[in-house]
Amino acid sequence: MNLTSRGDPARDMMVVVDKAYKRYTPYSVVLRGLNMNVPTGTIYGLLGPSGCGKTTLLSCIVGRGSLDSGNISVNVKSKRSIGYMPQELALYTEFSIRETTLYYGRIFGLSFEQIHSRTKELLTFLDLPSEDSIVGKLSGGQGRRLSLMIALLHDPKLLILDEPTVGVDPVLSASIWQHLLTICATGKKTVIITTHYIEEARQAHTIGLMRGGTLLAEESPNQLMARYNCNNLEQAFLELSKKQSIASGTQDETVDVTESYPSPEDKKTVVTPLQSTKYISKARITAQLVKNYYWMKRNKPIMCFLLLLPLVQCFLFCTCIGRDPRGLKLAVVNHEFEGGLNRCMQYPSRGCNLSYPLSCRYVENIRKKTIVITEFPDIASAKEAVRHNRAWGLIYFAQNYTEALIERISEKDKASKMAMELSDVHIYQDMSNQYIGNLMRRDLLMGYVDFLQDLFRDCGWPPQVADIPILMEPAIYGNNNPSFVHFTAPAIISLFEFYLPMIFTVGAILMEKMAGLLERSLVAGITIPEVILSHIVVQLVVLVIQTAIMMFVLFVLFDNPLIGSIPWSLTLLLSIGLAGMCYGFMVAILCDTDTAATFMGLGTFFPLAMLSGMIWPLEGMHWILRSVGWALPLTLPTEAFRGISARNWPVTHPTVYKGFLSSLGWIGFFLLMTYSSVKLKKGLRAKSK
Repeated sequence: MNLTSRGDPARDMMVVVDKAYKRYTPYSVVLRGLNMNVPTGTIYGLLGPSGCGKTTLLSCIVGRGSLDSGNISVNVKSKRSIGYMPQELALYTEFSIRETTLYYGRIFGLSFEQIHSRTKELLTFLDLPSEDSIVGKLSGGQGRRLSLMIALLHDPKLLILDEPTVGVDPVLSASIWQHLLTICATGKKTVIITTHYIEEARQAHTIGLMRGGTLLAEESPNQLMARYNCNNLEQAFLELSKKQSIASGTQDETVDVTESYPSPEDKKTVVTPLQSTKYISKARITAQLVKNYYWMKRNKPIMCFLLLLPLVQCFLFCTCIGRDPRGLKLAVVNHEFEGGLNRCMQYPSRGCNLSYPLSCRYVENIRKKTIVITEFPDIASAKEAVRHNRAWGLIYFAQNYTEALIERISEKDKASKMAMELSDVHIYQDMSNQYIGNLMRRDLLMGYVDFLQDLFRDCGWPPQVADIPILMEPAIYGNNNPSFVHFTAPAIISLFEFYLPMIFTVGAILMEKMAGLLERSLVAGITIPEVILSHIVVQLVVLVIQTAIMMFVLFVLFDNPLIGSIPWSLTLLLSIGLAGMCYGFMVAILCDTDTAATFMGLGTFFPLAMLSGMIWPLEGMHWILRSVGWALPLTLPTEAFRGISARNWPVTHPTVYKGFLSSLGWIGFFLLMTYSSVKLKKGLRAKSK
């Protein structure tokens, strides 16, 4: 910050801008060597059309932007000495007036007693309703006056008002100007006010007519009108604009022309005033935490949604995913005997009754698998039923099936070729649905083994002979009949842990950013690290509750396996949630609209879900995608959580600690990208004018 000294002739100047240059592209020069002098204790009216650079200039004055070349001197010691009122309302509409003044008062470093005293004084001064009034329920005029009240709350020496009278009733506009004249006359305050309503600025002590990034004139209204022999400022502005156009050789200031610009050597004198030197303040952090508490208190439906969403998602997941389909229909064609399957009731279902049809016994075993049996007279009609989706498959028993099966069993290698053929059970399946097709195949095969073992047992033969000669010992991890939900549960909770904080973070920050709330807080002195830290503290509380709900539903209510360390499991999940939070910071900084943020969120959701091993194991993916998948934010943490929950691996196991390192690495990456984006975008200010 460059402060004028006591011996300087410009000691009575509050703001001095010297040869200010600023551009965004070679074709978009916003400030073109602008010079500006704002005397102390006066109202300075900065006039000009939209897009002429007024807001960019003010942003540089308050330290939210930087010049490419030139100097700005501000005769104040800190941002606390500046009161800023943006063009938009930029107030939390859910808050009461008391809560609003408490938030901004704590940012400015006022004590609770000072905040209370100033609030009462300004409520009367600006004719506002009681402290308990909700901002969103105030009239338009009352809202504008409340915004002015926040700018005046800490009794600043320099007051910067960006088009405060836009859309305001003429009576209210006159009232605002009268207030400004009063505080300048009695309190030695300085006001910079921008407006494109030229005539209302006649009340200012000095006006600066701005067009195309330069000041056309900087005089008192009466002097300016007298110089150009005009009756109003608008006519004087028109004459000045014509002279500028003639001097520049063009009548259209919107033509894309690459302009001359200061060389890098000229930029060494750039001074950006009022930059924060203390990045983290306890008072400002407290203000942010209190503000977040008020927001959550006023938005109970949203908070209930955020807390119930993981409950509903996990419940739906456990009740919809991983359960074996039941009631699958199977067509049966039995030519072993006449009369159909109804005759099976005449025959005993147990015992060594080799003269009774064994097909009935096998069909009964199939029914135990919850398969619905539908009988058809021939194969053609049964296949037609499968083609029309009335059955998932058909089984066919040939004539003399029982006799052929007994011959095959008793004669072994001496059985006739016909007996071998007739003893086969022919199965035709609809395999368009892989999961159902494989499930039915498993049940038909295992049902046949059970049927044959029961028969051998009843006849006194060794049942092991009828079994497949493979013995499945108890599984080292899990059980021999795993559920698909057991495999996907770690990925599901990791996915929810990552995206729920991301959604909350993007929604909260983007709402503040789009409404100008974040920019106003930053001008008041809040820093980006404080914004991030306060959001992390609040969201960690929400995340802990969400995690507890998801853990209860997945691992207590639905009994998914969790045999490892619960503290390490929770620590890993919270690190995943913190990574999602930091990803939300990056998205909120990069995106200027909720539409862009939605596209970015959805655009990353499905790749992360598919490549993290949730839908299908990584080992089954293409080798290129598999190599990419391991590097994504959820892959290694998901495998680590699966190792802890299902295998009881310690944190020293490579798979587990790699998951922790992956989360920490992505947290650092997202924070670095957020910081770089803030620097690249020159902060979080609104579009420049």
